[in-house]
Amino acid sequence: MSRHVPVLDLTEWATAGTDRRAAAAAELDASLRQTGLFLLRGHGVPEELTDRMRAEGRAFFGLPTETKQRYSVARPYDNGWRGLGALDVGAVDGMSGSPDLHEAYHMGPDHRTGDAAFDETYYPDNKWPEEQPALGSTALEYTGHMTRVAHEVLEVLAIVLGLSEDFFTAKSRRATWTQNVNWYPSLQAIGDVREGQMRVGPHTDFGTLSLLDRQQGVGGLEVWNEEEGWFKPPFEEGTLVVNLGDLMNLWTDGRWRSLRHRVLAPSETAPDEELVSLVCFFETDPDTEVVPLAAPVGGGEGMSPVVAGPYILEKVGVTVTLG
Repeated sequence: MSRHVPVLDLTEWATAGTDRRAAAAAELDASLRQTGLFLLRGHGVPEELTDRMRAEGRAFFGLPTETKQRYSVARPYDNGWRGLGALDVGAVDGMSGSPDLHEAYHMGPDHRTGDAAFDETYYPDNKWPEEQPALGSTALEYTGHMTRVAHEVLEVLAIVLGLSEDFFTAKSRRATWTQNVNWYPSLQAIGDVREGQMRVGPHTDFGTLSLLDRQQGVGGLEVWNEEEGWFKPPFEEGTLVVNLGDLMNLWTDGRWRSLRHRVLAPSETAPDEELVSLVCFFETDPDTEVVPLAAPVGGGEGMSPVVAGPYILEKVGVTVTLG
């Protein structure tokens, strides 16, 4: 049972009666207490758009390095390109020293509050490549769906906790988020892999939740819980993986886990395998004071409140190893 990963169908949830919702909520709650993830069907993201987003992202990574460098990130919380080895997310898990074997392209929201310093800090400009104009237009369409889905999932999670439906979304009207396209090159392209090195090292995400559209692979996603250790979650074509982050763990005062996960190194058994993942890291409004929920809704761990924006910035700064 500890490897069981439930599937939530948003279309079914919208029309489900009280008993069906209660059963689905109990199943979600059990998994989120133990592991921190579930699969999502009925999300309404067009398959054609997902395919186009993946193809545009992969095409960007195929540009010459000197071209991609014009769109490089300039600081830890920024949009743009990060090259191979620029991240070491395992540093958060106390396993620094093995840079991750992937390239990433980051994009985010264009919210503006009128406070220039605040906006520059939390809503960095997107760096759309002139050489590939379709990437920007595709990304804007895709991330519109991701923010919609994130809000719909947060409404479900609030109901699971017995809170008002808008408990989380009311604090996420101008949320920070980062949409990644992650390219995991093949072993043949990378060459040597250091001992312990992975495509993404063991870590937890920092925000409220993440939405992952992944490709199945030998060197793919693994997740962790205390009973099973590391295991591969089920793969179902067309679903999104929803996993909780550190902010949600804190907000629920430890009731729900922040998913510990990793992406394995490319394998000698599949030396030509390359993968492209699309992942949206959704947070909350940066000036939100996240106050742990009191028991019995919260888990009773006695965590301390944080302000979301500074909390995220501090964590992100730990993961960057190179420019």
